[in-house]
Amino acid sequence: MVNLADLITADDCREVVRSSLGEGFRVNNYRLEKVKGQPGFLGEYAHLIVTTVQLETEQTQEHSYFVKCLPFTDPKQREIVQEIGIFTKEAVCYRELFSKFEQSPEKVLKWRPDCWLARDDLMVMEDLVDAGFRAMPFQRPFGREHLTLIFERMAQMHACSLDLEYNQMKGKKLGERFGEMLYETTFMRKNPWFEAGLEGILRVALDGSRYSQNSEYRSIIQSQLMDKMDRIYELSEPSGRFQSVIVHKDLWYNNLMFRFDQTQTGEVLYEKPLDCVLFDFQISRYQAPAIDFLCAIYLLTCRSHRDESYDFYVKYYYEQLQQKLSKLHLQAETVLPWEQWLGSLEHYKLFGLVWSGVLHAYVNLPEGYIAQLHESDPKAYHEFGLVSRDAVLMKFFRSDVYYRERLLDSVDETLEYLFGFK
Repeated sequence: MVNLADLITADDCREVVRSSLGEGFRVNNYRLEKVKGQPGFLGEYAHLIVTTVQLETEQTQEHSYFVKCLPFTDPKQREIVQEIGIFTKEAVCYRELFSKFEQSPEKVLKWRPDCWLARDDLMVMEDLVDAGFRAMPFQRPFGREHLTLIFERMAQMHACSLDLEYNQMKGKKLGERFGEMLYETTFMRKNPWFEAGLEGILRVALDGSRYSQNSEYRSIIQSQLMDKMDRIYELSEPSGRFQSVIVHKDLWYNNLMFRFDQTQTGEVLYEKPLDCVLFDFQISRYQAPAIDFLCAIYLLTCRSHRDESYDFYVKYYYEQLQQKLSKLHLQAETVLPWEQWLGSLEHYKLFGLVWSGVLHAYVNLPEGYIAQLHESDPKAYHEFGLVSRDAVLMKFFRSDVYYRERLLDSVDETLEYLFGFK
């Protein structure tokens, strides 16, 4: 068991202060406060509170940083996360890759939090809440205002990746230079967490989809769906067919934070986002930008929203990429032609559909359920995460309207895409 107080050394703290504030500050004291209410499946969170003295003025000030580390309250979970390397991968991305991206505010919009210390077992980052950002409330729908901000920041991330590849590295592929750190951690046949997710899609398709009452369709689902979804493993690998960038690959609602407009009385206007950042790059890879676009579309919108706005978003993202690349002296028409962009969206569509089905079954459970399960019944928690989530999934599928609608949104469209059901 790792103690919270042992996670950060005095030297670490001085490095964080020097990186974030510059020279001329002395660390008076510091403490770590664990963030409550999260189970720490892939990592655990804390706040680093540092009191500094400015040497020139002797002014004392308190600063808050966000700390993300390997699970330390659950030894079994820590071992699993270390084994697959999912935490270390993100730390290396910040340390070795993102640090090389263009960061000039004249050329680049802020699209991620600042990271002040990146060890293989711990990262100290900008406290986004302290900087005025907050997450969307659970179950609150994302509108066009949210999606346009997300696609703009996504385009900025991808443009920075292309700038590194074409301008700084003179055309050498990032997959060749950084391939060892951009390994697959999630979409693998031997990953029990992901396999349980695919089995969950099959269970919903057989027992709850709009096509499950048709005996002919049900037979097709039973005999063919798992084999059809198997293509996601191929789609998760780098391909020379399309221009690739560093992709996030996990753009669900908890990996985005916004600054929102407020009323004169301080009420947050969640329907009016002003700014956005992306974070949690634990499953990033070098792949076509369509991967991120489709993840966002299928993870953040309902089907009626997609049907109404999909073509608009396709064009909007590309226009944003053009603008961002222009500031970096690159032409989108050269590095990612419009026709290639459209072709990649069709090629990777199944990835977005299947990934959304897996994630919707996991992240849309009643708020606090997974944390409560982790605390009250660790054995059941690990069973749900790594063996089978069918029983829990179907329990809430039948009792929770939001959970059911979000799952069916993905599963029904997946069946229609794969089998042409109508």
